[in-house]
Amino acid sequence: MSAAAQLIENAFERLEARPGFVARNDQIQLALLLSDLMEGGDRGVFEAPTGLGKSLAALVPALAHAVESGRRTVISTYTNVLAEQYWRSDLPLALSLFDEQESRIKTQLLMGRQRYACMEAATEVDPGLAMKLRSSCELGIESEVRGALGRPAKEMSGLWAKIAAPPVCPARLCPHYDECFYYNARKAAERAHIVITNHSVVIQDAIMARDLEDSDGLLGKFDFLILDEAHDLPSAAANGLEFELSMPKLASLLAVAGRIESIVNSLAHRMGEGFAWAKSCADFRLAVERCQKGLIAYSLSQGSTGILTASPPELMQHPQVKASLTRDDMQGAKDLASELSEACEAFVKGLHGKLEAWMTVAPDAAKVVSDTVRMYGLYLREYGIGCYKLFDPQGVSVSYVGRSGQDAILRQDVIDLAEPLRELLWERTPYACLSATLALDGSFDFFLRTTGAEPSFLEALPSPFDFGSQAALYLPPTGAIPDPTVARREGREPEYWQLVAKELSAIIRAAGGRTLALFHSRKEMEGVLQFMDLPPELPIYMQGRYGASTVGDRFRKKMNASLFALRSYWTGFDAPGPTLSVVALVRIPFEVPVEPPQIARLAHLQNAGLNAFASHTLPLAKMLIRQGAGRLIRRSDDRGLICVLDPRIQTKRYGEEILANLPPEMRSFRDFGDALGFIGLEEASELVV
Repeated sequence: MSAAAQLIENAFERLEARPGFVARNDQIQLALLLSDLMEGGDRGVFEAPTGLGKSLAALVPALAHAVESGRRTVISTYTNVLAEQYWRSDLPLALSLFDEQESRIKTQLLMGRQRYACMEAATEVDPGLAMKLRSSCELGIESEVRGALGRPAKEMSGLWAKIAAPPVCPARLCPHYDECFYYNARKAAERAHIVITNHSVVIQDAIMARDLEDSDGLLGKFDFLILDEAHDLPSAAANGLEFELSMPKLASLLAVAGRIESIVNSLAHRMGEGFAWAKSCADFRLAVERCQKGLIAYSLSQGSTGILTASPPELMQHPQVKASLTRDDMQGAKDLASELSEACEAFVKGLHGKLEAWMTVAPDAAKVVSDTVRMYGLYLREYGIGCYKLFDPQGVSVSYVGRSGQDAILRQDVIDLAEPLRELLWERTPYACLSATLALDGSFDFFLRTTGAEPSFLEALPSPFDFGSQAALYLPPTGAIPDPTVARREGREPEYWQLVAKELSAIIRAAGGRTLALFHSRKEMEGVLQFMDLPPELPIYMQGRYGASTVGDRFRKKMNASLFALRSYWTGFDAPGPTLSVVALVRIPFEVPVEPPQIARLAHLQNAGLNAFASHTLPLAKMLIRQGAGRLIRRSDDRGLICVLDPRIQTKRYGEEILANLPPEMRSFRDFGDALGFIGLEEASELVV
């Protein structure tokens, strides 16, 4: 047995000796498997079901190898909530399982830049606020700041928008650099043996290491990467690789230009060029404002989303892509992006020209200003280059005009992530991918194909829960709810919403609240809500009516409440205990190819000779159904029901395939009362008074 393996076994022996902890052989097995990968510099993909304790299974071997050989491990999650759980709860527990001298290793939490408070911004808003942050915050991340300030959610959201770290800053030349939460976290992360972070930071780190010569990225060189919540890695990678010309991005450009103007202004006046400098800044602002107006006008002229161009070229010949092209052969978008790109380049070039000229007259002052604005200028120049790249997509990607809420956008998305992820992650360092839902139909093929991972080891560990006694499946009687696709096609959606509401109302009444209803679209969720028939003592909280973080907390704290939620609650949401006794999956979450990235992906799959529904749409729905159902049983004493309300689960051939990916030992019921009785929740009705 290796020295690291001995440390791991010792740690779990100490864990098992503590009151309230139960021995989990599969948890120890996973920890030893990860240790083998770390020691051998190898790669693995593991399905680790909820309740197995994969957080400790990841941390303990990482700590053991840090103690034994000084190896550096990065542990990444998709959600910031889980990353903070690792940092605040799981890591301290894992550290306590090692001897005092062995546990003196360096650890660090690192989030994305804009998750941190900016001391410069806080000082500008209110010096007293900056003092409060200094005295009350250790990490300076949003959740900690919100807790420290204790202000109402709406007020805090407005304040956070003002004090969050900007996308670019002077870094070392900022007067608050030494107390900067973000850069202090980065510096500590580069030295830490264990870094807890999220997938977005991992992707950003890899892009930086690839694109910048002699750069070790944000995280420094590390020896092993553990990706928890790996099923969501494609989403994080897609977001990290996209480029967007949008109203928020244009507002950022104006903010950056404003910061440059204020920094340079004093020196410009000293050099007798205050008027010329002001004109240069005004010209850039006017160019960006023209782009803002032009973006709105262009989007309105198109009338709907439309594809500008796609790569590889054969995608442009696919019938559905052709049918989705913009009306003007993308010329209007090109003109818009070109003007903005040229404005960025002209502004930065003019800035550098002035600074070079001033360097001969006032070298010390000019150098300080030049160094201070360098990162701002680089940001503007890179954004301008990105505008050109919109019309030169690489790999398998699509550029399009669309909308994000009320805002118009020009955007480029990568739609096949396998090759980019190979270059950025898989070929860079040994790794392990973990998730409760990586295998579909008993195979990891979908995950491997969509991510490009090529592990040496694959294993699906068994669930520690007894789903045969802890959970049951409820399927409404045939005909109770119409086919949602047919209802939409025939213009009968209100009737569909009303019948879903009737079924959900009966479920919630019988269960005494305690229900998480997961929807596929906001339109459907709000449509169903208007027809719900429940007494006041069975309240419904809806995602969107309260802050994203507070609505879940409200639901957890009120036993007889129910929660209506969307995509972000299908994965990662945790509400153990009787407060969540029913998960209702309202509709099978099929991706409908109506947006340009979805259309381009369908075309790419068909060009590759694949059936788009069988190879992408159905597997993705299976994974999301597994994730949604996984919200129910979170502890060994949890009990409850999974309700799938979509009638297609019983009438379509693919319904059997979807159900086959749920725990096979669960009994299925057509009568909700019988299901409640079987699972031992008959007393739920007593909650209604």
